[in-house]
Amino acid sequence: MKLILEQSFDYSINEDVEKGFYIEGIFSTANVFNGNNRLYKKEILEREIDSLIESKVKNKSAFGELGHSMNTDINLDRVSIITTELKWDGDNVIGKAKVLDTPMGKIAKVLVKEGKLGISSRGTGTVDEDNYVNDDFKLITYDLVGDPSNQGSWVNGIYEMNQSIKIEDVKKEYHRKIWQVLTDIEKSL
Repeated sequence: MKLILEQSFDYSINEDVEKGFYIEGIFSTANVFNGNNRLYKKEILEREIDSLIESKVKNKSAFGELGHSMNTDINLDRVSIITTELKWDGDNVIGKAKVLDTPMGKIAKVLVKEGKLGISSRGTGTVDEDNYVNDDFKLITYDLVGDPSNQGSWVNGIYEMNQSIKIEDVKKEYHRKIWQVLTDIEKSL
């Protein structure tokens, strides 16, 4: 069986003092060819999402790494996230994962805050001659990556305290304040 890795970037970030730092957004998409020219039929992806929820998400063991491992085992020294929620919205799998306070999780936080990271499925299976993922596909986990194949998925940052605040809004407010200070300095000259 061949290792199958898929990647996407559309997720947002939440940070809550009590709840921690999270990413959320599109984790997978069915019924479209991705950047690897593979298509996941929705019924196969639904089966695997249901299985991952029952076997790992509910048991708090859906760990993901920073970067894809090239094997099926989870390398605990590379763990950066734990997936906490998965649900469907049309053909998109919307997920949420806690970014852990591990060495790789700390790196992931910086990368997400300062740039963009993707979320990527890791699984095993085969692909037919038309590049459809076959029924033998088994979803292992989701990992954080820098080069996603699911092109509709980029990071949208959100800080979550008592209310959600998008990172983009924080940056805009910061830039507005800087601009105001510079304008005030210029007026005083």
